[in-house]
Amino acid sequence: MSVRVRLKDVASAAGVSVAAASLVLNDRPIRMSKNKRKLIIETAKKLKYVPNQNARSLVTNTSMLLALLVPDIENYFFASLAKRIEDTCRSYGYSLIVANSDDKEKIEHELLIQLDSQDIDGLFLIPSQESVKDKAALKAEVTRMSCPVILTDRLLGMDWCDSVGSNNYSGGRQAAEILVRHGHKRIACISGDRESDTSEARKAGFLDGLSEAGFPINPELDVNGDYRFGSGYEAADSLIDKGATAVFCCNDLMALGFINRLNERGMKIPDDCSLIGYDNTLNHLGVGQNLTTFDQGIAEMAKTCSSQMMRRISELQKDARNKTWLESPVTHVLEPTVVYRGSVRNFSSTTN
Repeated sequence: MSVRVRLKDVASAAGVSVAAASLVLNDRPIRMSKNKRKLIIETAKKLKYVPNQNARSLVTNTSMLLALLVPDIENYFFASLAKRIEDTCRSYGYSLIVANSDDKEKIEHELLIQLDSQDIDGLFLIPSQESVKDKAALKAEVTRMSCPVILTDRLLGMDWCDSVGSNNYSGGRQAAEILVRHGHKRIACISGDRESDTSEARKAGFLDGLSEAGFPINPELDVNGDYRFGSGYEAADSLIDKGATAVFCCNDLMALGFINRLNERGMKIPDDCSLIGYDNTLNHLGVGQNLTTFDQGIAEMAKTCSSQMMRRISELQKDARNKTWLESPVTHVLEPTVVYRGSVRNFSSTTN
């Protein structure tokens, strides 16, 4: 049975006091030669010393814990984003707690209280749709938090808190431009949850893009989905029977449902209908390999969130009264990029 190496063991082996070893290993200020500092660090590595997090927290006044609150961890996009944020947090030496609100304001409220009581150093918050509707209440919840908060993914058009997200309007507009450029005129849209600002932004960009190109969407080709496989599947028959030659789905999962139903009818993408999805979340699962889609830059989003969080934590350590994430908030808006995979083809104007 192995014996845990303690801080006093490192200090003894390096010939220094426990206090000196603690300050060096926690990267705290101390008057000491570079050689002595190097000796302490190398001794800790040689002995395979693992810091006691509780003791370290007393020295650094940090828990080295961050939290991410998501609306639905079963959603491929949120799951992928959570993994990337965890990876980047780990690179800074932090552990990440992931909690799920089920997209409910009440559960979100309870979790915020619980997480704050655990003395987390920072929170990445993807607000529930119910919270999005009541922005004043959400602002009050965030303001009460004792740690930095970064509104993540759902930007909400707010300027009162740090936020990082993607330009959904731009992505929808680009989707319209691509389909029009390929000669399509009977173009359909399967939007996500109507209560979702994210979905509405994508749809608004798409409809504006069509209108400015001179092809406003036919109301019978404008379908409300719910971001799930079933809504894409159920919309397929109606849209194809009404003559749609191209479809924009506001996420990849609905696009996958659409493809599945077309295949059941003996039809293929893009031979019988062009298709564009959104999120670029399915390819790594072995499906949707041929789906043209929009990548929101999850890796960049996670990196931006984490670096902004580190900046805010550092500022708070210098002045515990300084809530810079609320007093001088910064918004980072990332541009989505199209990933061409062959689900869009040219449509002859003579047959349109």
